[in-house]
Amino acid sequence: MINKTLITGFLIVIFFNTKAQNNTDPIYIKHYTDIMTDKEYFVPSKPLTCLENSKRGFAIHVSLKRKGKNNVVYSGYTIKSMGIGNCLEHDEIIILFEDGTKYSEKSWNDFNCNGNSYYDINGNDFDDIKSKKIKAIRFTNGRSYESFTYNLKSDEAEYFMKINEALEKNSIVVVQSLD
Repeated sequence: MINKTLITGFLIVIFFNTKAQNNTDPIYIKHYTDIMTDKEYFVPSKPLTCLENSKRGFAIHVSLKRKGKNNVVYSGYTIKSMGIGNCLEHDEIIILFEDGTKYSEKSWNDFNCNGNSYYDINGNDFDDIKSKKIKAIRFTNGRSYESFTYNLKSDEAEYFMKINEALEKNSIVVVQSLD
């Protein structure tokens, strides 16, 4: 009886864990307002996380902003990296699309040792990346030249396409914020 209970409990944990990690869930836009300053923030519901293990990899965080009264638009992206060199400066990202075309860009931010790299300051490159499935992404530290290439899983390949769809459908969820 105890073994059946343990096995059932184990299977339930696996089921809910798998459900929580499902990348096929639609992406939506979270809208935060700092109630102290009334400043607004718009962020996709999840970043694109590209990890080799818990100590090496990067995450892409898309930046969004309000344009006009009822419109939210893409305004660039940030990469938070770890284990790919200690300090960063003039880092490069190369995105290989499934059709064989590539997009590459160098970060514009100054030297830092926090793992932060900023790209597309004017928000002009979204047209280049929002309509194609991604095969792989390489991040290269511009200071140490260490790099990490991540091959996307099939359910991650449409990440920028899903963000574009959320923007087009105006899929915005208001989230309460006290920060």
